[in-house]
Amino acid sequence: MAKFQMPKRVIRFAITPVVLFTLAVFLTIIPSTFAKQIHTNSPNGFHIQTNKPPATTPQQLLEQGEALYQAGRFTEALNVLQQAVRSSQRESNNLAQAAALTNLSLVYQQLGSWKEAYATIDSSLNLLGWDEINQKLNVNNPKSELLEILAPTLNIQGELQLAQGQTDASVKTSQEAEQIWKKLGDNAGVTRSRINQAQALRVAGFYRRSLDILNEVSQQLISQPDSLVKVTGLRSLGNLLQQLGELESSQTNLQQSLEIAQRLQLPLEISLTEFSLGNTARSLSNIKSASAHYENAAKIAPSPLPKVQALINQLSLLVENERITEAKSLIPTIQSQLPNLSTNQAGIYARINFAQSLTIISNKKTLQRFWQVAFSKLK
Repeated sequence: MAKFQMPKRVIRFAITPVVLFTLAVFLTIIPSTFAKQIHTNSPNGFHIQTNKPPATTPQQLLEQGEALYQAGRFTEALNVLQQAVRSSQRESNNLAQAAALTNLSLVYQQLGSWKEAYATIDSSLNLLGWDEINQKLNVNNPKSELLEILAPTLNIQGELQLAQGQTDASVKTSQEAEQIWKKLGDNAGVTRSRINQAQALRVAGFYRRSLDILNEVSQQLISQPDSLVKVTGLRSLGNLLQQLGELESSQTNLQQSLEIAQRLQLPLEISLTEFSLGNTARSLSNIKSASAHYENAAKIAPSPLPKVQALINQLSLLVENERITEAKSLIPTIQSQLPNLSTNQAGIYARINFAQSLTIISNKKTLQRFWQVAFSKLK
């Protein structure tokens, strides 16, 4: 049986929670756990070669699924990774199956299928022998190949817990992941777990503890080459500095994050960092800059939630500054995207914040139609 380097196939994106006035929603994920990137000749480590023969082995399917994921083609990635699960089952390859399920969880998150996201991550952990109740691995002398899948899978579980507001559980799970990364001697993995812990502490309101961790992480990232982890670490620090009122430092870190994301050609990361830059510009009362950043975030967002969040923030910004005509022009676009939003905290907050802006600029009939459409999915 072929031996797969599975951890190099586990995919990750980073999503960062934002404060209430900027929707106060958990963008998962995610926040910032990433597995090792695939080393290819492309600048960002991922590419899709259309002239290659169809993928058939679990390894090939995982590679293809990751490339589709990074390109924002989530429905296609879902189909490919489901094939990877079935293929690894046929080969009785538990490690390949666990990696495919972990990656599948990420895709489900992007599609707003949270029940499925939890189910697949739990299935992956079960295959790996993880005892979730006692937070330990029921495998004697586990091989590094297993640990290299378990660590990022735990990180992703921690991000799911954070997305549901389970901050204590998220911190604990990320700490477990950190210990496994340390056993593996993987400093990048340790950094990812530390960022996740900082994110959970920030959401729980422990800003200074979070800042201490992120400052330490940022110093470690300075000398490192461009990477997904570096993008997320800088953005996390920038978001926290924005909440603490250190706006110029926030802007500096976020701009560095954006430039790296652009060099790596990561659409989701670019969108999220543009969104964060809009928040900081808003705090600086730079309305023109904030609106431009929100607009950029919406344009490049590869999935409905970050697109709608950016548009809603732009809408509320325009309403606050009495630019009503411009604000009203955004309403049809936002309304058309509402049915595509998930029903997690992020999707609910997005609907509520949109409603708050609508109450200021719309008539009763428009509001009634909004409530019927926006919340029909929540029944």
